Amino acid sequence: MAEQGRVAAPLAVPIVAGTAIRGMAATVMMGPVLQRHPNAFLITLERWGVSIPLHESQEFIAEAIEQGMWAKGRDPDAPVVLVGHSQGGLAVLRYAIDHPEQALHVITVGTPWLGAVSAARVNGLVRRLVRRDLPALVDMAPDSQFLHRLHAEAHVLGSRLTNIFSTREIFIMPYISAHIPLAGASNILICTAKEYEHHLRVYGLSHPLDDHIEGRTTHLGEMSHPEVRAVIWRTVEQVSRRVGRD
Repeated sequence: MAEQGRVAAPLAVPIVAGTAIRGMAATVMMGPVLQRHPNAFLITLERWGVSIPLHESQEFIAEAIEQGMWAKGRDPDAPVVLVGHSQGGLAVLRYAIDHPEQALHVITVGTPWLGAVSAARVNGLVRRLVRRDLPALVDMAPDSQFLHRLHAEAHVLGSRLTNIFSTREIFIMPYISAHIPLAGASNILICTAKEYEHHLRVYGLSHPLDDHIEGRTTHLGEMSHPEVRAVIWRTVEQVSRRVGRD
């Protein structure tokens, strides 16, 4: 039993970036998030997250998590709280479903739960130009087989899921396509006070919210938003405290 008022040894926190977020872009976007936690580490998608199917990407995600755990002095199977942005959110959802004992909680940010029309459009353009598909973009398109399977199996996550999304999405349209309607999941919307009132009036019953973050941010700015980072680390601390009490 952990002492009263003390937090258990921090959990490892793998953070998976979105499509094409690598190198300096990853450092700029994820740096403020990573520096808040001693056992957080960044994972970028293999081959920019476009040229291999998402189910194959999961093999690289699993390897990267194992390597990151070793680097942090942790057993590769030790419990984690997973964080994923955009396509990275789909990756951590899939990982958590496949590793239910290890993944204590999942935090998704700006994740195309119902797919991204923009992914389908870009893939269509590529197909016309070079007569081939970009497999990951096919998997991120609405009604893909990857998403159908994810939707069918994600119910096992229940209350172990926190989902954050924004009314100012530029890749996920409409923005409510990023709402995750799973029993027990917590959905948090980034929006202005006026947009929040509009959401409650128009979508309140079909897309209920557990909280909202007041402000404006686009898809690319979500992980840099200070209140988003606050939710992430508050959630990690809450999970750590629960582990310490068990």
